[in-house]
Amino acid sequence: MPTVLVTGASRGLGREFCRQYAGRGWRVIATMRDPDGASPFECAGIERFRLDVGDRGRILELARELEGNAIDLLVNNAGLWAGDEEESFGAFSDEQWMEQLRVHVLGTMAMCEAFAPHVAASEKKLIVQISSGNGSLSREDNPSYYPYNSTKAALNMITRGMAFDLRGKGVTVVALSPGYVATDMSGPDADLRPEESVSALCALIERLGAADSGGFRRHTGAVYPW
Repeated sequence: MPTVLVTGASRGLGREFCRQYAGRGWRVIATMRDPDGASPFECAGIERFRLDVGDRGRILELARELEGNAIDLLVNNAGLWAGDEEESFGAFSDEQWMEQLRVHVLGTMAMCEAFAPHVAASEKKLIVQISSGNGSLSREDNPSYYPYNSTKAALNMITRGMAFDLRGKGVTVVALSPGYVATDMSGPDADLRPEESVSALCALIERLGAADSGGFRRHTGAVYPW
């Protein structure tokens, strides 16, 4: 039975990843800041663990708790966004920027460093970073949400670096954009429902291999320009 670990699993895309992989018969390790306060999953067999990806100490503690467990797929999904005009030029705070840096970049890096041995010990050996088209430097219509955009671009950059550093262990590391999805973060008027986005992402993840490592792709599988 393959195993997936998902961060930010209490809602939105993370919760949907857990639901769909549990439905496929995978062992699912769902991490969230408040597992006791989160609503129950509709399907059985999902293991919950308390984790704030901004807390490196807790990340290392969880990695020790799961020592000896091979993790076929690590989905670094946890993220945040102030949204609307609060991140536009002259309208955001240093605190907003640092919080997103702490989660999107430092937290993701810490997860990869802590769980690389677990992934390398598995059969599938996959790390997926949930990025965003807002992190693309080539996107011409990119709205100027400075903290969110810059930290997602940084996430893409560390993905490239990790693809190089972990290739000797046979680990594939890829950044994926889920599309514009109707979640608490983006609101109800988005293009995709979480189940649509995650279904497409799961199908794409199934096709990923070593040749894809370091890449940035849309949920459709199309290459996203850097």
